[in-house]
Amino acid sequence: MSLSILFSLVYGVAAVVALVAAAVVWPRRTGPGGTPLVPMLLATALWALCDAIELQLTTVEGRMLVGQVQYIGIVLTAPSFLHVAMALSGRSARLGTWRLLAVWGVPILSLGIVWTNAWHHWIWTDVRMPAGDLPFTTFDHGWWFWVLVSQNYLLMIVATILLVGAIRRVGRPFRASISTVIVVAVLPWCGNAAYNFRVGPWPGVDWLALSLVISGILLVWLVLREGLLDLLPHAHGALLDTMQDGVIVLDHRGKVMIANDASRALSLTDVALASALGVSSLSELPERVREEMQIKAGDTQRWLDVRIDPVQDRWGTFAGRLVVARDVTPQKALEDEHERLIAELQDALRKVLQLEGLLPICASCRKIRDDTGYWADVEEYFGYRAPVELTHGICPDCQTKLYPPM
Repeated sequence: MSLSILFSLVYGVAAVVALVAAAVVWPRRTGPGGTPLVPMLLATALWALCDAIELQLTTVEGRMLVGQVQYIGIVLTAPSFLHVAMALSGRSARLGTWRLLAVWGVPILSLGIVWTNAWHHWIWTDVRMPAGDLPFTTFDHGWWFWVLVSQNYLLMIVATILLVGAIRRVGRPFRASISTVIVVAVLPWCGNAAYNFRVGPWPGVDWLALSLVISGILLVWLVLREGLLDLLPHAHGALLDTMQDGVIVLDHRGKVMIANDASRALSLTDVALASALGVSSLSELPERVREEMQIKAGDTQRWLDVRIDPVQDRWGTFAGRLVVARDVTPQKALEDEHERLIAELQDALRKVLQLEGLLPICASCRKIRDDTGYWADVEEYFGYRAPVELTHGICPDCQTKLYPPM
């Protein structure tokens, strides 16, 4: 096997490893640093793939064309990694307009300079095909190349400093993961530095490809086994699960993104919530809701005080909803008991009020006439209209009259 094919295979494997890492990160891109990490991995894959293709071309023009395409990956990698480092260290909000321009200005301008290199030779002053046994192209670099390289290395240094600072702030369980991220990032750039300064036994070998294989494997391990991009969601989840209120975070389509243990204990699913609120899906809800609802949790019915508020992103755009549900079943039971007692008192008061006014009573037998004209005994009349039971006795006057000896 020739050296060109061997090194093309090595570069190809590096590109595949970077693509696999990007595929692993993609479902977790909503985690801290996940969004910029995907384009960084795709950029490195393009970088290595172009190296593999270049070795199989037999003309200077073809190799220069591939080199120009390769610069798309070259200029994207370092700025993307800076964004990853800022997200993992919690500094993303500090990257304002002018800092974004400072980060991306040179890379974007470099793309234009690369594609117009034939006019000014600022990137390559000369390109030569392999002269010996090694299959590598010799690129003599112009002054702008070193401007781009200097800025890339500066961005990598800043990113590394941010990650080192993050290591000091995070808890011990997360320090190993952040430390490994530094290794993942620095390894390829050490390989690239060896290429730029022609260090090593084979001048012209882009050691980036070999280091990418190691970094890609480490990164996949970090994401799958160590939960790198789930650090922040795990922290949020641990905090939410300590809350007694049920908490659900919905995206703008009404899909449940986060649900704590309390919400699951209350059987507060998206279907149950939509049914209780009278909508077919949670995407149809108004942005703000505050009401009490009844939801069946297992074999019992629970009353929940539900509050739904909108969640906005950093640009003020509606991004989803925050649902907070508090179990008010005991309070509801007390309210029901309170209302029952009030109803009983009101009923008793109504019956007492019926006793007010003139009572038509027979002068002979002492029966009382009610509203319907029915004559009832005194005991029957009062027993029906008041919560009392009448007992019988003899007053002293009647006792003297009826039973003189006693």
